[in-house]
Amino acid sequence: MISRWKLVVAALAMLFPAAARSQGVLNGSLESNTIFDDESSSPWYGFHSNNYLKLDYSNGRFGAGLQGEWYPSPLPGYDLSLKGFGVPIKYVRWKGDNWSITGGDFYEQFGSGLVLRSYEDRNLGVANSLGGVKFTSAFLDDNLYVTVLSGVPRQGLGYAKSLVSGADINLALGDFSFGVSVVDRTEWAQEEDMALLLGSPAPANVLMFSGRAGWSSNGFQAQAEYVERSKDFTAVHNSSTSDSYVLDGGRAFLGRVGYFDKKISATVTYRYLYNMDFASRRTLGTKVLSNTLNYLPALCKQQTYMLACLNPYETYSEGESGFAGQVSYHPLKNLSFTLGGSWIDGLGKVLPLRDNNHLAYRDIYASADYRWSKKLKTTLYVSIQESSPTHGNRKATNAQNVFVLDGTYKFSSDFTVRGELQYLYSQELTKDWMAALLEFGIAQDWSVSLSDMYNHGSTKEHYWSINAAYSGPGFRIMAGYGHNREGMVCSGGVCRYQPEYKGAFLKLQWFFNA
Repeated sequence: MISRWKLVVAALAMLFPAAARSQGVLNGSLESNTIFDDESSSPWYGFHSNNYLKLDYSNGRFGAGLQGEWYPSPLPGYDLSLKGFGVPIKYVRWKGDNWSITGGDFYEQFGSGLVLRSYEDRNLGVANSLGGVKFTSAFLDDNLYVTVLSGVPRQGLGYAKSLVSGADINLALGDFSFGVSVVDRTEWAQEEDMALLLGSPAPANVLMFSGRAGWSSNGFQAQAEYVERSKDFTAVHNSSTSDSYVLDGGRAFLGRVGYFDKKISATVTYRYLYNMDFASRRTLGTKVLSNTLNYLPALCKQQTYMLACLNPYETYSEGESGFAGQVSYHPLKNLSFTLGGSWIDGLGKVLPLRDNNHLAYRDIYASADYRWSKKLKTTLYVSIQESSPTHGNRKATNAQNVFVLDGTYKFSSDFTVRGELQYLYSQELTKDWMAALLEFGIAQDWSVSLSDMYNHGSTKEHYWSINAAYSGPGFRIMAGYGHNREGMVCSGGVCRYQPEYKGAFLKLQWFFNA
């Protein structure tokens, strides 16, 4: 523990004097997320906190930075192996006229992320940086862009026993764009219980290949990407018996067409996934988000209203295919309509109880936004959802219909009120819900909100929250108290389990530069 603190102190000692003696710039941020669960009977009773300090220094072509993280007790739903203090991000970088090289820990994404997406999302608990070397260069007047990298994936506050190497090439030719990517994961060691379960040695190397193309002209757009993955073990889930594992390759296809102008926009997307798990290390049982190396973009709409996202859909990497579409129309400056939906099937070949594709999720949603005056704006929103808890393995599905009225009234430049009324109708799960939110904006610096979700269908339980926030130059603090429902927290089709807890929370963000 002491040696880690010494590392941070030494790094700060190098960075701050450098910024003071030169024309360089030091940017930093401090973020702290803390809760106190005051339910003595809760397994999460007590104090939990995630804390991040990030520093980035740049001077001409040179750059360096680090991120220290402290988890005295990780927030509920986060990876428990994060407990303690560490400096998982530290790097130096040099930029040439049309190239750059980074040594240390870095993030990167190839294409849409189907083969590689190394990124940080603190809300989800995703932080899958790579520790090694990354080189980028541009050619042909920046129309050809090349990235080559090799690094060890992050695991907790340290590193996994594997190596990820890859290359990405992007070429722009007028209205057209093309790209290819290759990524290799070499695992150095395998857990003994996994080797016994699989029954045979797993491949030391797993390769991902991607080819993509895009076109854009006069408001029309089209993109397509195809991915192949070499053979690796994948779990075949069966609710009546224990999971079995098969050695197979994977593939994916993502296609999208769209049209955009001032009054109308429309998109249609098709996506196919089969055996697309790609992890920095093989694990048994529950997946660890930060262990994932690639990103499978969400196909269905990512809901934001409380009841509309009560039972979100999580991308099924084992195998699914589906369509999604959306049309938005703006007939008047103060009026807009949106209509969209999606249909996703689980693939029959990954559903042990079925021999054909079957519904995993579908939804239809519509909204109407109208600005009545400079002071009043309203939104009507409807979402009709149906999902399978087994991704289509069994016939049973859960349906729910959500209705929302959202309104904002601006009394003055210093005082705004926004309110939401929501209702969810369902005959499955916990049946009917109702929800309300009231938010006050004061002097553009303060906001206070009160919300409540009430399940009057079966549990008769209230999930309420009272929050207050203050924002200043480079600074934001939010505090509140409430009863949080058990469920999934999702972003872009990636989900994290959130256990139920009741208590107070404090969130602090501070951004600074010197």
